[in-house]
Amino acid sequence: MAQVAGLRRWLFVALGGVFVALALVGVALPGIPTTPFLLLASYFFVRSSPALHQRLLQSKLFGPTLRDWQRHRGVKRRTKWISITCCSLMICFSIATGGLPWAGRVVIAAAGAYGMWFVARLPTVPNKNEAHTVEGRASARKVQ
Repeated sequence: MAQVAGLRRWLFVALGGVFVALALVGVALPGIPTTPFLLLASYFFVRSSPALHQRLLQSKLFGPTLRDWQRHRGVKRRTKWISITCCSLMICFSIATGGLPWAGRVVIAAAGAYGMWFVARLPTVPNKNEAHTVEGRASARKVQ
């Protein structure tokens, strides 16, 4: 990967930091997807600061998802289900207790539905148990 230098390098480091911060917000607020922000942070760090990129890959919170994406270009099914479940619960909780007008509730539901749709559409990494199925074998061939 070509490294950027000078002012562009510092801009890329700053953008990587912004996207890591947004990913952290996504962890705390399930209506905001975390994975796209992680992928953007990784993109900017790999081009500007290999040390920060390695630190992100070794993170207990973000590392497994990024490593899955790098190795398989996908996300584990369990990660998808956890994300969609948490998002659904937070949307229901926000709508039920937020005291928002009808239009605000619709906006929250629509934004959450989009986030869940986005996560559901990410490619899925086959589990070890799925490797022997037809779909698992086809996915495994694509990865190799």
